[in-house]
Amino acid sequence: HCELRFVPEGDGDDEALREGRIDLRISNTRPLTPEVKVQNLFSTTFVGLVREHHPLLDEEITAERFAAFPHISMSRRGIARGPIDAALSDLGLQRRVPLIAPSFHAAMFMLPDSDLILPVPKETLLSVSRLGLHLRSFALPIPLPTLVLTQAWHPRYDKDPAHKWFRETLRASCNETWHVAQP
Repeated sequence: HCELRFVPEGDGDDEALREGRIDLRISNTRPLTPEVKVQNLFSTTFVGLVREHHPLLDEEITAERFAAFPHISMSRRGIARGPIDAALSDLGLQRRVPLIAPSFHAAMFMLPDSDLILPVPKETLLSVSRLGLHLRSFALPIPLPTLVLTQAWHPRYDKDPAHKWFRETLRASCNETWHVAQP
């Protein structure tokens, strides 16, 4: 008997928590204000995702070949550049990002008829399998930091039974998904 409303991530999420405009923030960035409570949900790494028979899969996947194909960037804020670009830059490489999608799941459906590459958290592979998509994953040929997904809330909700139930349910669900996604 709860209602979930997903809203775009924004720069003022700490203030939105404080003002009660959002009840729970799920993100890979840490809140800036010290009063906000934070709990880790899970850590993950990224893998690459491409259509079956993608030419990238024909030879060893090097950083050079990885950067040579067009990429999809996933960003709820429309940002094209991030840690992948920094890692490629360290190697003197640059990728082209002709497409920015609002979610990994939306981006997956853009792969079957293209030569685009989509870096995704490895847990996304569960959805690929469940949906029966003809996509292949591969290990990224560049070092990327581990991504930590957290949930954050204002302290006024610490003892709220419904909020506490939801946080615990979400954390348990993430733990279950994380264990299933492990190789």
